[in-house]
Amino acid sequence: MVNRKQFFLLACACLSFDVWAGPSLSEGDYFTDLPVVLSVSRLAQPLSDTPGAVTIIDRETIRRSGAREVADLLRLVPGFIVSHAQGGARPIASYHADYDAITRHLQVFVDGRSVYSTLLLGSANYGMMGVVLEDIERIEVLRGSNSAAYGANAFLGVVNIITRHSADTLGGMVSAGAGETNLRDGVARIGRGGPQGSFRLTASSRSDDGFNNIYDNSRLEQVHFRGDLQASDKDNLILTAGATRFRWGVPDDVPPANRHDEAWRNSYAHLDWTRQINSSDQFKVSVSADEEAFSNYYPLLRADSTGRRFQLEAQHNHVVNREWRLVWGGQYRHEQAISPDLFYANPEQSFSLWRLFGNVEWRPHEQWVINAGGLWENHGIIGENSAPRLMVNYHMVPGHTLRVGATSAYKQPTLVELRADWRYSGVPVIQASGRARPERVDSTEIGYLGEFKKYGVTIDVRAFEENVSDLLRYEKACKTCPNDLVNKDPNTQRGWETQLRWQPQPATQILVNHTELRLQPDASSTAPQDAFRAPRHFSTLALFQKLSSDWDLSLIHTSTASLFWVRQNDATPAFRQTDVRLARRFRIGDARAEAALTVRAADGGHVEFVEAAYPVMVMDRRAVASLRLDF
Repeated sequence: MVNRKQFFLLACACLSFDVWAGPSLSEGDYFTDLPVVLSVSRLAQPLSDTPGAVTIIDRETIRRSGAREVADLLRLVPGFIVSHAQGGARPIASYHADYDAITRHLQVFVDGRSVYSTLLLGSANYGMMGVVLEDIERIEVLRGSNSAAYGANAFLGVVNIITRHSADTLGGMVSAGAGETNLRDGVARIGRGGPQGSFRLTASSRSDDGFNNIYDNSRLEQVHFRGDLQASDKDNLILTAGATRFRWGVPDDVPPANRHDEAWRNSYAHLDWTRQINSSDQFKVSVSADEEAFSNYYPLLRADSTGRRFQLEAQHNHVVNREWRLVWGGQYRHEQAISPDLFYANPEQSFSLWRLFGNVEWRPHEQWVINAGGLWENHGIIGENSAPRLMVNYHMVPGHTLRVGATSAYKQPTLVELRADWRYSGVPVIQASGRARPERVDSTEIGYLGEFKKYGVTIDVRAFEENVSDLLRYEKACKTCPNDLVNKDPNTQRGWETQLRWQPQPATQILVNHTELRLQPDASSTAPQDAFRAPRHFSTLALFQKLSSDWDLSLIHTSTASLFWVRQNDATPAFRQTDVRLARRFRIGDARAEAALTVRAADGGHVEFVEAAYPVMVMDRRAVASLRLDF
């Protein structure tokens, strides 16, 4: 375990290393075939230069995983806890301790568009479901805070989902899946175009009856369009648009009479224009519009609401010389929430936000990369906030990088947390005083990234300390008073996580993740379970094995210690889950085909989620058969 004093002593030791005293090395010696990522500083950088630890899930891993949704895939990322809230309908994927079951402290992008919800208490859960896995090129996951580049909601981590260029999905594709619990999945896609322009249209439907012992059936339907246009040799346009509709059952309480449905829908349009001014300058403008709506079909206490977001962003990338690169830009965002249920006196609430960001990359020597960046933001209700970052990467020898640095991040309160006036039969249940401040985290970390090419091994280790303050929670000023949202519960998270990828031979890939995490609540905490609102250790072991040119086997095993998802809950006990997928590729005429059998929880059922008002939620063994055709 690394405390703050040890961290800075180690950091100073790292920074005091003499410059490599061996033979003179060229800059090219430090550029390996490590993947280039875009999600950390807004600069294209190999993993060895990024100011943070990044995990990449590529298209092939997505296919071989047998996952049905993005949350399932995040089990392959160190530090991520994956489960389901209120049954199998609502996946949870949170990095470290998310303090609740709705993923409020994680920023998620799809092709540069934030899918973080503007409604209720904010959430990335629903947005992560609004993408079809077959369309994804890769997922870049920054393990750590990144408000310095992406603002308020990049509190504990960033998931950047990048879909495939439409020119890479020309032709047609259909897939279908069926399995236990009345599972029915279907995807259809068509792509057309040529060298100057192309487009893709994808439609998907997914449904099942959830867990066996509760009412949590769900149906998710979505359609997405992507168009890519090379307008000139310098100008590139990307247009994405789509709609998602999701409806699920909520057990709500043990008596069947209290069962009800909830629904969420979203529609969006997003345009990126990129102009390559010259070899050293690039200018990019993005504009997007989103609308979402939440409905809970419950006659006693409704929370129906509609949210709208408009966003305009511009950024400029500039290469000064071999030593200096920079990116800077700004953003305007307007958010609106409309709900007669949640805002009794004034059903329409809104705010505008202005943001400036920048990052400078400096290479004073071939072995050193220094990233300094930050963000300033002016929120129409909250006021001004800023988030700095400084990270130093030291390439000890080619293929081995030490990383050390610190950053600050924050999460703005949502309109509900600032302005809620939620009543039952005219009596206030939640009445926000408007005094909620942004939640904050100050993080320090030290990491190591090593490539052992001779053995086919890449290892990534990150040790961290995250000091969290001003977390929001409900509190009553008196026994008969309504709930208010107040800043409480500071705590410290310390731990380490590692990711090892090993390819002993071309047909075999092995992934090992492990995380050790300790939460230390402030002395003012009155809930003993606050120290266990994240598992103390959790791991993933995955094997991807090509049995022949046609047959493919995948095994994914996760192990998670016990935790409290929500303060009022009982503990969710420790559990293990093993998923197995066996697939065979073949041809039907000119079409490429793959048939697969996936068994979730093949090692037996386990308790997935415990909440006082509901029956214990159990994940049982279940099998899914699927067939995909590309033509």
